Amino acid sequence: MTAKERHSRILEILKENNVIRIREIAEAFDVSQETARRDLETLQEQNLVKRIHGGAILVSNGRGENSLYSSNASLSHAEKVAIGKKAATLVKNGETILLDTGSTVLEMARNLKKHKNLTVITSSLAVVDELIRTDVNIIMLGGDVKNDEQCVYSQDTEMMFDRYFVDKAFFSCGGITFTDGITDYGETLNRHKIAAHSAETILIADSGKFGRNARYKACPLELIDKIVVDNRISEQQLSELTKYNIEVILADVDENI
Repeated sequence: MTAKERHSRILEILKENNVIRIREIAEAFDVSQETARRDLETLQEQNLVKRIHGGAILVSNGRGENSLYSSNASLSHAEKVAIGKKAATLVKNGETILLDTGSTVLEMARNLKKHKNLTVITSSLAVVDELIRTDVNIIMLGGDVKNDEQCVYSQDTEMMFDRYFVDKAFFSCGGITFTDGITDYGETLNRHKIAAHSAETILIADSGKFGRNARYKACPLELIDKIVVDNRISEQQLSELTKYNIEVILADVDENI
């Protein structure tokens, strides 16, 4: 893997979690911590990240948004926008849904503002901020605030979610392979618990997530009922998904974004 390719992968991780640690880069890409530091310094020079002790966070554009996320040139931005719009069409008025964390989930939340009698359960501070001035009923799960990830998570979060059952649960991930299933980069709600507490479990992920593993194993593909993915997914990957009885919903990417 070249340095440029590694930088692209680092930015993808940051777009999902908003923070990355030097040790995580070293472990994920099998490089030295010194190389990981140089990678972050290079990205900081490009004004894409801000170095913090032990790692880096995303750069803010001054509106409380991430400059990478809001940039039309950012990695997978068009795909995430398309997936967010498509996923929102699966939600019916009057339903109770779970929205997990991540930039793709946030894109989905942006398309739910006109739904009627909708209840959203979430641990994402970004999702709450997006929907707080709408008629959507929001249930914010409790726990320890993770400032860099714009979410809350602890055992309290898991215990609070135990009380609820939802019509549909939507979550994203850091990677998908057909050998290891769904993987992610940080602490999130237990995916097995999400599946047990929802009538439908729906993965929303861009095609770039396929063929790679993130740091932590989240759950097997068998737990997923539906996946919303952009139409840039390969025919081979679509064929593999049919073996798991997963309904695949394709989102058409706007080439002008």
